[in-house]
Amino acid sequence: MKLNQIARLTPDTTTQYAELKALGFNAAPAEDLTTLVQSDLPLLFPEAYSAAAKREALANIAIDETHTLRDLVEAPAQWLNATTFYAAALQLLGFEPFTDYQLSDPASFMAATQLPAVETIATSADFLQALYLLLTTRTKHLVNYLDDLANRGFFAHYQDGKETPTYLFFNGKAQAVFDPRKLVREVVWVESDLDTDHDGQRDLLETTIFRPAATDQGVKMPVLFTANPYFHGTNDEAVKAITHVPDPHLAVKTVSHTKADVTATPAEPVTLPHKAIEQTSTIAEVYADEQGIYSLNDFFLSRGFVTVYSAGVGTRGSDGLRTTGDPAETASAVAVIEWLTGKRPAFTTRDGHTAIKAWWCNGNVAMTGKSYLGTLSIAAATSGVEGLKTIISESAISSWYDYYRENGLVVAPGGFQGEDADVLAVDTYSRQKRTGDFLRVKPKWDQALAEIAAGQDRTTGDYNAWWDARNYRNNLANITCDVVSVHGLNDWNVKPKNVIKLWQGLQALPIAHKLFLHQGQHVYLNNVLSLDFTDQMNLWLSYELLGVENGAKDVIPDLTVQDNVTPQTWHHYSDFGAPAADHPVQSLTLDQATGRGASFVDDATAIFTAHHQTSDDFEAEIVRPGKNSLYNDVRLWLDLPAFGNEVTLEGIPTLKLRLWIDQPTAIISARLVDVGDAKRFTPNASVIEASGYQLGYDFKADRIVEFGEGTESASKLITFGHVNAQNPTNAYEIQQIEPGKPFTVDFELQPTHYRLPKDRHLALIIHGADMAQTQRPTTITNYHIDLQASILHLPLRTDEH
Repeated sequence: MKLNQIARLTPDTTTQYAELKALGFNAAPAEDLTTLVQSDLPLLFPEAYSAAAKREALANIAIDETHTLRDLVEAPAQWLNATTFYAAALQLLGFEPFTDYQLSDPASFMAATQLPAVETIATSADFLQALYLLLTTRTKHLVNYLDDLANRGFFAHYQDGKETPTYLFFNGKAQAVFDPRKLVREVVWVESDLDTDHDGQRDLLETTIFRPAATDQGVKMPVLFTANPYFHGTNDEAVKAITHVPDPHLAVKTVSHTKADVTATPAEPVTLPHKAIEQTSTIAEVYADEQGIYSLNDFFLSRGFVTVYSAGVGTRGSDGLRTTGDPAETASAVAVIEWLTGKRPAFTTRDGHTAIKAWWCNGNVAMTGKSYLGTLSIAAATSGVEGLKTIISESAISSWYDYYRENGLVVAPGGFQGEDADVLAVDTYSRQKRTGDFLRVKPKWDQALAEIAAGQDRTTGDYNAWWDARNYRNNLANITCDVVSVHGLNDWNVKPKNVIKLWQGLQALPIAHKLFLHQGQHVYLNNVLSLDFTDQMNLWLSYELLGVENGAKDVIPDLTVQDNVTPQTWHHYSDFGAPAADHPVQSLTLDQATGRGASFVDDATAIFTAHHQTSDDFEAEIVRPGKNSLYNDVRLWLDLPAFGNEVTLEGIPTLKLRLWIDQPTAIISARLVDVGDAKRFTPNASVIEASGYQLGYDFKADRIVEFGEGTESASKLITFGHVNAQNPTNAYEIQQIEPGKPFTVDFELQPTHYRLPKDRHLALIIHGADMAQTQRPTTITNYHIDLQASILHLPLRTDEH
């Protein structure tokens, strides 16, 4: 086990003493050691209310094989030293003697686990330093030790006797001094500038608020806002009816476009009447019956952060229609932020005229969320809306074309074949769950859905103005808030291109941007044991939203990447792909390829159908080495020369192919594979503790998970890419393919960071249709690759970790 910790600060001793005193510890270094030990150590058992109960708790923590913490408290001068302190401290952190470590040698385990320690504990100053360090150290249960104490009631009475509750900051972070069980749950309706259902009235957006009760006592708090189109449910049965069947035909394109053709024109603003305000109130009229959906948001409730959720236009309780990623969805999220910061009205009911303000908000907002939720965080950030201080977007889309399309092809996110923008619109149109409301707007919804289907263009797969309106990277220059991005290097749902292109586009802006890349798929990061992501976000949000000068921008690395070979290891860099040098493979001609070219026949759809395979089956088979793969005869497998030493790929591999085919169009796919028998990381994290991640005192809990090695395998997919043969350079200009005549395509594979041990090598697989990702044409196509005229560029990181 390795407990990597970045967010732990080391302030000067004067600050440490002051912070310990604020927690209630005796922190006077001039006090004799016995007095400090006897007053402070019993406080580490907040679940024990009486002195007798605390003595029993102390007696259950061993300091060696014959003595306990109670012995140490009763006679510190006799028993206190670094070994006995840390023998006990490890138990306080959740570790078990004889199973995890030996009582006589806690230091070895602490070094292996990366837990900090002081070398000598002999004086009062030593003891206070060790106590401060212990409180900031991570536990076996993900959170740091002070958070663990808070979960056991350490701050249960912190606000007692205060007319107005107050925040508490320790080690640069907001502490859990607000009772998460005492929440005001309410719903309001924010007035937008939209009329997506074309009824001549501004769309009202249902917005759910969970705020600590301390706001009713005068505490103004910042907001964690999650724009969540799934918040009020999904329409799974309706989705089944509309999901597309992968097209068995690949269209021959006849029309090429210019950049001007595919550039979206902003819609003219619509003049709409404001909803009349007849009276105002500070009290909501509707109780919020939905639950929060993100454990990181829940974690911050007890730390004095309000959490707000809004599903947006076309969802249950709101007006409007679903539009899948367009500017209306951006405006929908922005409207909620503007209400939170006092610049827009909201109402206590959907039909009424009583206005209500977010009078409890301090004017600072962060957006959080994964996937569609994180996507709308990016969208809102590109508006430059005032009051949005930062976003924490995970597994998020930065261009919807890169989600549902690729280089002139219709592709499926994460192998979810048949999903598209119209399918997602239906899935999130929870307005239909209230039948009366749904029936009133059904004709307009049917028309809107038809417009989405036409705009997305499943026939050509080309980039167009409809997709351009959903490309947030067009508007990155508007971003004024700081950005935290999180993404899985094995996320084939929202593919890594989305986050790396965002990262590259933000580099010139005067904002801070932090990027976390993990070895998982489409998942959150906050409950992964080996990284203190939750603690880092506490440092970050305390700075961004509460104005704590904690150095968060400097403490948190710009780029954190999880290693793919050594478990529980994270590397830190200043930039992605830099410094790096291209490693061009000048020719793909290898010993096993005879002559100048290499050929294969794409009949993958027939094989896939005959064997009744799934997308997952195809993914496993296409990268299986040798003749044991069902698809061995419908691919070109090229083993690349071994590097002779360990290398790290980091960046965007590019592939230039010179080829000819016997059809007027074709799908060209490429996969870069790690080859060699080895135990590799599984793309799904394992559950370490089902409810181990405690989110507050007597409150919710989440799973703790970790990525680790699976069973031995012969190969693993590193990255892939696809291109329509008719789109050699971009997704809107086409070339006419003459069967039998050579042509060239040049395309990118998905960005990657991948450490390749010296005893393994790379293979490049070139094939046609991808059963998991692309359309599934039944036309049999012959491919002939000119290997000598084809080049693979592999970006290699050349600096040390």
